[in-house]
Amino acid sequence: MLKNKERSVHYAPCKAACPILTDAREYIQLIAERRFPEAFASIRGLNPLPRIVGRICTHPCETNCKRGQLEAPIAIAALKRFASDGAWADQVWKPRIAGPTGHKVAVIGSGPAGLSAAHDLAVRGHQVTIFEALPVLGGMLRVGVPEYRLPKAVVDAEIKAVLDLGVMVKTEVKVGKDLKPSDLSDQGFEAVFVAIGAHEDRKLGIPGEDDLEGVFSAVAFLRAVNMHDRPPVGGKVAVIGGGNTAIDSARSVLRMGAESVSLLYRRSREEMPASPEEVEEAGEEGVDISYLTAPIEIRGENGRVVGLTCIRNELGEPDAGGRRRPVPVAGSEYTLDVQTVICAIGQIPQSGLFAEDFEIAERGKRIHVAEDGSLITSQSPFFAGGDAVTGPATVIRAIGAGKQAAVSIDAFLQGEPIPKVNMGESGQTPRLPEAIIEKSKQFDRCGRPTLDVAERLEGFEEVESCLSEHAATREALRCLHCYLGARIDPDKCISCLTCVRVCPLGIPEANQMGEVVIDPVECQACGLCVVECPVRAIDIGFNRRSKMFKEIEAAAATTEEGAATLVGFVDLYGNFSAADMTQLKQDYPNILPVPVFGLRRLDTVDIFKAFGLGAAGVFLARAPGETDPFPETAGRVDRVVNYTHELLASLGKKPEQLALCDMPSEGIIDHAWFEDWLKQIG
Repeated sequence: MLKNKERSVHYAPCKAACPILTDAREYIQLIAERRFPEAFASIRGLNPLPRIVGRICTHPCETNCKRGQLEAPIAIAALKRFASDGAWADQVWKPRIAGPTGHKVAVIGSGPAGLSAAHDLAVRGHQVTIFEALPVLGGMLRVGVPEYRLPKAVVDAEIKAVLDLGVMVKTEVKVGKDLKPSDLSDQGFEAVFVAIGAHEDRKLGIPGEDDLEGVFSAVAFLRAVNMHDRPPVGGKVAVIGGGNTAIDSARSVLRMGAESVSLLYRRSREEMPASPEEVEEAGEEGVDISYLTAPIEIRGENGRVVGLTCIRNELGEPDAGGRRRPVPVAGSEYTLDVQTVICAIGQIPQSGLFAEDFEIAERGKRIHVAEDGSLITSQSPFFAGGDAVTGPATVIRAIGAGKQAAVSIDAFLQGEPIPKVNMGESGQTPRLPEAIIEKSKQFDRCGRPTLDVAERLEGFEEVESCLSEHAATREALRCLHCYLGARIDPDKCISCLTCVRVCPLGIPEANQMGEVVIDPVECQACGLCVVECPVRAIDIGFNRRSKMFKEIEAAAATTEEGAATLVGFVDLYGNFSAADMTQLKQDYPNILPVPVFGLRRLDTVDIFKAFGLGAAGVFLARAPGETDPFPETAGRVDRVVNYTHELLASLGKKPEQLALCDMPSEGIIDHAWFEDWLKQIG
């Protein structure tokens, strides 16, 4: 939920770029630790539509991801989907609902903005009713996005979770036509959130657009496709536009049996607003994309489309939005042989219904709201947000608007000042020095599991599938932990420069006064300086030592009498699964595997602490070098083990009680090695 503050420079780049300020690091970290239910709870606590967002978000967080400076950004959206699609998801999320406030709120529109507002208002204890003009809920999620991208079962499940909070629904009610907005006050609604989306297509304004059979607006076309009332299309189809709606139309018509599909966009590929993944998949499926091309006339015979006359463009000076204007090239006209034309050049909200009755000010066709981010309109108690205010935008921006509306409406109903919000700018991610980029180990981004092209074109089955557990954990481990790295306590630091010497990336720096500085943008949280600092002046943002020792203590206390408690420090960078961890516990009930983000983070004190808490034996399972981001620190693990062996011997303990093994290519341990170790320690 947005707070009344500016976007801080201390936000991680991914969080700063997210319209609802999702801290992706947290759930990515939990996925890396194989704590999947907790990862979903982290997501669902902020995002009421996580399964939808994991599929169709344009992921601005990935654009900002620092990992992209090394090779490729983290696949944040895919990881969100992995955490949200798992069988654990429905079992762990139980929202805390405040007691009834007695206040009634109307939400007009059931798209992502309306659903998000309804969700958050219901959680706050308000009685919410959604009014929807269509016979189904979901807005563009339901009628604008094809099933191959967003299955209706997923939309149904997300909507059900909102309705289960006690939200009421009235469908096929068009406020402003079937029901006057003033009637809502008469029905006891104390606040209204207008989230009507942008369901009306912009016109091309060219001859033949309005009077020929075979010309469709993209919104009407996709609505018919999604409502299973698919219109007949000719053999050759032209789609005009460069956004996701245009791509969706082109890919849908291919699945409906079109002979060929040409997509025309008036600018170049660089200016095209559609998601790169969607453009790539459209090309794979056979959509022919012509850039720098604009239509000038739809040609017809006997009232039916027979062709589309186009003209070539070249790019001129930038427009107000910074994109270079398309300029027609004289004499470059040509005609395409097509029987169907689908126009997808943008959408506008049907806000005139509200302007007429309530004199709600408009900016063009968009509902005008206060500039302070409160989303209140010129006529209280009406608030507005989503595409009706911004014009066609992204799902995550609409969710952000809905959540902000809930904050504002809640304050309004409680008689409190409505908080002002400075949305700020996400800015650019600070650039890593080339020296650090060169020293950092690179890992390939996970692939996108998709259907083969032939299978895709057989129908509307979902194209992209969820990541496997192995792929998800591998991807999560690529995270560079922005702003969770090493932090120095200047009151403890003695300027010994140990951190300067041990950092594998050379990040800590000392000034002329001997003061050490660790840049939070550059640090990748390897943790080596934390354990090497002789005065414990350095900490790390996700140090789970206390939790780790509590688990060891609890395991020792519950071990059956006569059985030895064994602790295994397992490097999370190994190639093992949550199932491997569970199987190890089943095979050896007296073992407690303790995941660690790199064995380099352990020192002798940690190992002795495990013995002190009751462990009869301790083993360290080291990840393969090819999966460890800091393989050069492996020697430190050997030194710690050897030194601990010496101390154990001086205390009269068998050195065999502590063992170090290298993980196999798959799994946690080699069972033959483990059985041999068990025999050695008796």
